[in-house]
Amino acid sequence: MDKGGKKMKKRMMDVVSMGMAVILVFLFVTMSSASVVPATQRLPNGFIVNYDNVSIKLDGKNASILVGQVIQFYNATGGPSGKVKLKGISENNAGEVRYSDANGRIDTTGMKTGDYEAIGEAEGCNSTIISFGEATMELKLKVGTKTVKSVPQGTRITVKFSTSLDPNDGVTLKVIDPNGYVLKTNPADGTIFEKVNVSHISDLEINTAGWEIGSYSFIVSTEEEYARGLRKESNKVVLEIVSPELKIKAEKTEIVETEKVKLTVNGVPDHNISVTAGGDAVFPGGVNDNPATTKIGNFSIVMDEDGRMEFVVYFKKTGIFTVKVRDEDGGAEDYTDISVLKKKVTFYMDETCVIGADLVVNGTVNIGKTVDIAIDDRIVKAGVPVDREGRFEVKLPTPETPGTSVEGCIKVRAFIDGGFSEGEDVSGQEDDGSFMVLLVKGGLDAELSAKTVAPGDSFTISGSAPGSKVIDIIIVSPDGGSGEGMNPQNSEENGLPRGITYETASVSSSTYTWSVDIDVQEEADKGNYLVFVLSPGKNGRYDGVNSASLLEGLKDKYLGGDLSRLASKTQSQIKSIILDATTDAAGSDDLLKILEIAVEEPKVSLNPISDIVIGEDLIITGTSNREGHIIIVKVSGSVDLGTKFVRVEDGKFKANFSTYDALTGKYMVEADDGEGHTDTMIVNITLPVREREVTTHTSTAVSPEAPSKRLSNVTEPPATPEPETEEKMQSQAHSALQPESQRSVQGFKCISVVIALFAVHLFRAKRKRRK
Repeated sequence: MDKGGKKMKKRMMDVVSMGMAVILVFLFVTMSSASVVPATQRLPNGFIVNYDNVSIKLDGKNASILVGQVIQFYNATGGPSGKVKLKGISENNAGEVRYSDANGRIDTTGMKTGDYEAIGEAEGCNSTIISFGEATMELKLKVGTKTVKSVPQGTRITVKFSTSLDPNDGVTLKVIDPNGYVLKTNPADGTIFEKVNVSHISDLEINTAGWEIGSYSFIVSTEEEYARGLRKESNKVVLEIVSPELKIKAEKTEIVETEKVKLTVNGVPDHNISVTAGGDAVFPGGVNDNPATTKIGNFSIVMDEDGRMEFVVYFKKTGIFTVKVRDEDGGAEDYTDISVLKKKVTFYMDETCVIGADLVVNGTVNIGKTVDIAIDDRIVKAGVPVDREGRFEVKLPTPETPGTSVEGCIKVRAFIDGGFSEGEDVSGQEDDGSFMVLLVKGGLDAELSAKTVAPGDSFTISGSAPGSKVIDIIIVSPDGGSGEGMNPQNSEENGLPRGITYETASVSSSTYTWSVDIDVQEEADKGNYLVFVLSPGKNGRYDGVNSASLLEGLKDKYLGGDLSRLASKTQSQIKSIILDATTDAAGSDDLLKILEIAVEEPKVSLNPISDIVIGEDLIITGTSNREGHIIIVKVSGSVDLGTKFVRVEDGKFKANFSTYDALTGKYMVEADDGEGHTDTMIVNITLPVREREVTTHTSTAVSPEAPSKRLSNVTEPPATPEPETEEKMQSQAHSALQPESQRSVQGFKCISVVIALFAVHLFRAKRKRRK
């Protein structure tokens, strides 16, 4: 008998022994009159399994089952129980009530776990407590102590099945091959998979010799007719059967220097193998299946019992490296090539930076977790984090950051995972990328949205200020500090006299632009206002008062700590003070723009309008100091030409009206701001001037006897013009506006009408002679 046959015989003997043990247990339990009455049967394949239900005597002794099993109740002596009531008495099933059928049989699928009181209606039934538990089924495949997902063909694997099922519950180990077929037995040795018991598969060893290469699925499912009515499946485990040939595969074949890469080796279990990669390869100790200590270039190891191992390697320099694995017992070899690239930083930043703004350093790296940033040879920011996409960004304030206070070119350098400290000298270090940036001096531009403004209106001050973060704005009334300025409430909030208004505007960090809206109160003084727009230089302080705050500096240096004392200063004096505090100071790099705006009474003016010919567009233009305000323009006369709403832009407005439907005559044009400020004008709409056509009739055929000189002296008397009425001229004017094609057709119609009238006249004259 061969080795396989002996093992099969031994397995059958174990089954018979188990059956005898079960019978002895059954006799013992029966004699002790336990509530659960064990009952088993032998299948044709020799396995001892349970029946399709759990038999329980209602004898007052506690019993335990699994949710999903089928119960057959009996009375205490084994007789009929009749209908049985199950009442939940635990916290999680309190109030739940279920009933068996009239014969005491019940399927417990869907019931909650916990204790139930079982009460039968037949005589001899005692109240019995039954505990319901959860059926658990967990499947794993192992080689030795290692859980596996892939093994070489021929490897012996062990089924590890953890469950709350009874050892005799009938189950099937469903093994589905790569073609989708279910293996009822193991083709390698005949081991039975179908309709066995739990004991058989709990630690079942499976030989994969001769199995087809590919993916196999493993599932344990109950056979309900042999598992006391329970229908349940375990988790599914997928196992890849691979070729037992020696193979090595790199997770990535293109990496960056110092980047770790995983190597997967498949081979024959328990064979000695060697891995070689050259002197620049480092296998860090204790990582994955690497040896416990770090190895340089190569190492030897015994292949795991599942025929699969994972190693980790990195390389200290760039180049193409061949990693080779050799089976020292069988002589087989395999290799893979890995290309190692240089660490690299790619910058995506502006080529210029204004001193006073943030120097934004950003870019990407092809490896690493942090970046150290240097300007020229000095680290200015260490440990800048890199995100999952390899991106980094840091904002360096200028001129505070070392190397950013002077105009000119600087070199921004980056080191991947450099481990440097801020301030450290890196003049002798090779960086992983660099970028040249030109530092330039900041500037200031400012403009007004209007040259004049009316009380109650508003205007905008805007501009650009590269290098600045905040702009200061001071507006001084014509009467200086003692006047009635644009916004006395603002003046009071800032401790200023009523004639001075103070505002600030934030500068965009991306576009360097700024703007602020100024409201002009109804009581504001009329006249010219001075608008001072200021920003400190790159040192962030106004040089004449040595202060970052303009108002604080003015207050302390010139006004004895009280800004209200500016009330006694004229517009000219206040201008002198501001200049002395800023741009006129020795060596100052402060920035200043002085603008003017006039506050005037609201006004709307129409520009002169020339007479226009009917059909032409009537273009109305005008001026107003109501910047941004809506002007209502209306044209009315014998025909109402409508109303337009136009906005004042740059002190001007414009509206177009069609005169196609107009009649000739005088029309009133009115422009109104809606608040009582208006202007009117008369415009004439006239007919087009018609030029008279002089027609010369020339003979097309000349008789030989008649010289051409005679014909040239013959002229026709001019036709007497027919008087034209106003209505006829109006009609002709409209006709002149018709497209040329339509006018030609209408001309033909006129000729036809004349001919018809002439024919009627002849007909009447003939009838009259007959009479």
